[in-house]
Amino acid sequence: MKLKCPLVLLAALGSVGSAGAAQVIGGTGIGYSTNPITMVARLVFDKKDLKPGAAPLVVKSGDNVAPPEQQDMPITVPPTKSMAWCDPVSNPTERPVPTDFSKCYGWAMFSKWFLIDLSALKKQGVGAVWVSIRASRLEDQTALGDLIPALTVWRGQQNLGSTNHWYPNMFQTTPPFWAWKLTPFTGPGNQGWATAYDSASKNTAAVIGKVPLKGGDKDYLTVAVGGDARHLDPKQKHDVNFQLAVSIAKKKPVQDSTPPPAGGKIDQYGCTVGATCWHPPMNHCMAVSLCNLPQYKGECLCTQ
Repeated sequence: MKLKCPLVLLAALGSVGSAGAAQVIGGTGIGYSTNPITMVARLVFDKKDLKPGAAPLVVKSGDNVAPPEQQDMPITVPPTKSMAWCDPVSNPTERPVPTDFSKCYGWAMFSKWFLIDLSALKKQGVGAVWVSIRASRLEDQTALGDLIPALTVWRGQQNLGSTNHWYPNMFQTTPPFWAWKLTPFTGPGNQGWATAYDSASKNTAAVIGKVPLKGGDKDYLTVAVGGDARHLDPKQKHDVNFQLAVSIAKKKPVQDSTPPPAGGKIDQYGCTVGATCWHPPMNHCMAVSLCNLPQYKGECLCTQ
């Protein structure tokens, strides 16, 4: 399956007025078609958000993210899908469609996309910030509350070109990602993506990393949020509510207390033992299943 849609400039998501605390600016999408890839909102931060005790910026499904002057025309955050982050059907490289979840990719049109805007900080004299991005379940008494959250984070913003139906949820490199202006948000102790599937509670997935501020498009983070319900039959995919909490800090925040995936420990490369391995040619952690593919065999550094 292949779906392409023209890409609308992310600048159309709105602009920041006078400096203030974190703001949510509603968006209309990064593409349009029968099944649009939705950029839900731009989350804008400034220096005030670095103060000790500053509350995280929280967006959840059902919220109205329209700016104050447009409250009479609500922009409501929609739910995501239970398998939007990991679904074999979205794999762009194999036909017939695989059923093995180790070959899953993200579904771009069913995940929910956010732009984290750090551009004001550089102008305010800030050289670098730590960013915490947490996707979590919204509990209720319906199927809409059974999300197993997962997210992938890139550095940059894709503000031209065309979109496609898939995205590399674990930074797979084949085929090349259509969002060529985005690079994996990885670094020591940060593999740039997270899933709650292998955690004990299955409630929260978090990515925490340092962002050196350089100006231009690099002072943005692009986030895709979806569900990782690998235990379900693919025919059972359904809408699920979610919450996204983002905060910034001058110093490295306390690491998430959610147990890491199977294998547990973080190795010297910042990869999760048993789940991901360091891939020097691309300078980021790669899923073990990808490291075992013929084209990457022998290239990964895996800690036993």
